[in-house]
Amino acid sequence: MNNIILIDPMIKHLLILSVFVNSLLVYSQNKSTSTQLVNRFSSAKYIGFHGEKVQEFNYSGGTILAGKTNYDIEMIIHGHKRKFWFPFTKQEADSLKAKDSIPKTEVIPGLNATVSDRYYSEKVTYTLKDKKYTVYKHVDYNCYDSLCGSRHDHITFRTGITYFSPDYGLLFISLNNNMTLEILVSLNGKEAPKDLILAILKENNISPDILKKYKKA
Repeated sequence: MNNIILIDPMIKHLLILSVFVNSLLVYSQNKSTSTQLVNRFSSAKYIGFHGEKVQEFNYSGGTILAGKTNYDIEMIIHGHKRKFWFPFTKQEADSLKAKDSIPKTEVIPGLNATVSDRYYSEKVTYTLKDKKYTVYKHVDYNCYDSLCGSRHDHITFRTGITYFSPDYGLLFISLNNNMTLEILVSLNGKEAPKDLILAILKENNISPDILKKYKKA
């Protein structure tokens, strides 16, 4: 598969959506600026699917940082920074806040609203042959206000799902009912754990045709 140099509508679509999703996520008044480096990578390759379109994304580097209640992920592609803010599990967030005497309730600035439990991620363990993987899974929504519906002029609905690992970064991103996908192929020039990622894809009912193309990527 040839490398793509120019940013076309598909990657533009992903960049815009990532900004939109993260604008919903980055709202904690109590979010600490203190972060710790978890991982750094010099390259990452993803394969993307948008309808019938298939494209390869080559990132030139990135970092994963751990804050008080979340992971900050930053990846660089064609000189553009793509940022993600991935929440811990509720148990992890509450535990870390307790250590630092931070209130357990996240508040959305300007709305005086608390977040619902669906904001937090969950840990999922996969046992494949003789290896065990523990990853984070987050179901993405358009709003995380606990009073969404009664407070806003919209209803809460699911926008996608994301899988993340501190060791490998973003493993799988799905938007719009699997219409737009981005899947990790390699990191630092080494093949990603495809057995793990294939298990995740099958669990999310990704089509056999996409599974076949991912195996060959």
